[in-house]
Amino acid sequence: MKRVPLGEAVARKFPESVVFIVAPDEEGDPNVMPAGWSMFTSNDPLMIAVSVGFPRYTHGLLEAAEEYVVAFPSAAQKADVVFCGSNSGADVDKIGESGLSLADPAVVSTPILEDAAACFECRSGPSLETGDHTIFAGEVVAAHVSETYDERLKNLGREWGDGPERFKTLSELLGSTLSPQS
Repeated sequence: MKRVPLGEAVARKFPESVVFIVAPDEEGDPNVMPAGWSMFTSNDPLMIAVSVGFPRYTHGLLEAAEEYVVAFPSAAQKADVVFCGSNSGADVDKIGESGLSLADPAVVSTPILEDAAACFECRSGPSLETGDHTIFAGEVVAAHVSETYDERLKNLGREWGDGPERFKTLSELLGSTLSPQS
């Protein structure tokens, strides 16, 4: 092991899973932001947390929101992830200008994303400021899965299971494309 600048070590975590955060704006219209920092935080009740930087437009929306949606994009939404991550909802109607389609939620009023692999309707829960980000935790009140896209990280060469095979290192997932550093 060698000591390196923090950014160099952090870069080793990529690729990372990305989620869409769908949060209502001041008029109740949905805004979509891709986020790389998310996780399930509780089984009972089921909760998901997302971390969003202070200057992001979605940060203010989540502070005001009573509910929002966390959606795991399908491979069909790759261009939508790039588009939504490259534009601010303060300047662009991301739903209107992207290829994203909305569907009716079951419990909350914020719409879900039609072609996402999975969507979780959330009621806002506790939040925690951490440096230059806030972690927003939401209680999952309804869940949806795509009838078209059954993606379970197959694109990285692994599928979910209950055994140790479900956990792999990045070098195992990418094979020989990674070489040891000297």
